[in-house]
Amino acid sequence: MTSIIWQSFSINIHIMRAFGLYPPEKPTRISWLRSLLLYFAFAYPVPVLGSLHFIYGEEIDQMRIGENAFQVAHLASQIAKLMPFILNGDRIKKCIHYLEDPLFEVKGDNEKILEKWVHTCQRNTKVFLGSIIAGNISWAVKPFLLQNGQLSVDVWLPYNLMENTMVYIFVFVLLTLGVAYGSIAGAAIDPLLAGLCGLASGHIQVLKHNLKHLDQCTTDSESLKIFVTRRNIKHCINHHNIILSFIKEFESCFSSVVFSQFAGSVLVVGFCCFQLGKMSPTTPNFSILVCYLIVLLVQIYFYCYYGTVLYEESDSLTNADYMGNWYDYDAESKRDFILLLERSQRPIVVTAGKILDLSVITFTTILRRSYSLLALLKNQ
Repeated sequence: MTSIIWQSFSINIHIMRAFGLYPPEKPTRISWLRSLLLYFAFAYPVPVLGSLHFIYGEEIDQMRIGENAFQVAHLASQIAKLMPFILNGDRIKKCIHYLEDPLFEVKGDNEKILEKWVHTCQRNTKVFLGSIIAGNISWAVKPFLLQNGQLSVDVWLPYNLMENTMVYIFVFVLLTLGVAYGSIAGAAIDPLLAGLCGLASGHIQVLKHNLKHLDQCTTDSESLKIFVTRRNIKHCINHHNIILSFIKEFESCFSSVVFSQFAGSVLVVGFCCFQLGKMSPTTPNFSILVCYLIVLLVQIYFYCYYGTVLYEESDSLTNADYMGNWYDYDAESKRDFILLLERSQRPIVVTAGKILDLSVITFTTILRRSYSLLALLKNQ
């Protein structure tokens, strides 16, 4: 039987493995060197050469400053975002598969709850990945259709690209692969991490369902009912504990990843809006940039929305505790039930970099900071 992780994220894992961001079944030194080579070969050239263009470029096109800035900022944030997958690949792999622990196994009606989350994860990945691939194709063909061969992002080189066709092709391919590496890797990682929060929310829904039916038993035997109730309460306590353990490990592994995405998004959204303000709405470049901005906002909204869902589900867990017939439990069951009740009163909050909560409020904060940057750029 296929595990819930492979059902939900098989596409994501295959892409991450191809990009060297997911360790093979039997990691070797060669596989680690391959991951490192891909990371340095494709993640660094565009932001490094793009930054050098701002410093040493002799003919900087004022109309393209905003466009260059948001592309360099976006790809620079990918460097920090992808680094944990290179340095801590084995631990991250274990965290991704944490939900395969036997204590997370569900049966009966609870399977339907998780099936909905599995379909949601699959849908998010397919839609988001399709959008990113379409964006990469448009980025690659834009120099030839709209810019007379001028590269989509200006980079610094010690010679003129247009003087040598082979050099131009090499640089174009390098930049295209660099952009594709960062963006497609992000298209695999973002729905996966948001989906893990979603699956955790699904398990809290399962826990709430179980709490409402703690004393459910088909027999009239009082002693058997007491036994079943005690067993179910202990199972719920273990289930709740392992959910909390998963969230703790999730935050430890991916907190810096999400924070890099949030921090980079503030700059990228600000620079992107700055560039849109200088363009005519009737031009193809304007439409392309708007589509890019929408995809970027969806990218950060993934984390904020599913972080909010996780918070709200865990916050309502206490209400579910009281929905059962807790007043009919025996003394030992009531004692265990109270322990679970006390622990569930604190809702689950996932943070990015120990600074920002994964919540819709954080999403609006990012937009406000981006607007502040936009206002600053316009006043210069």
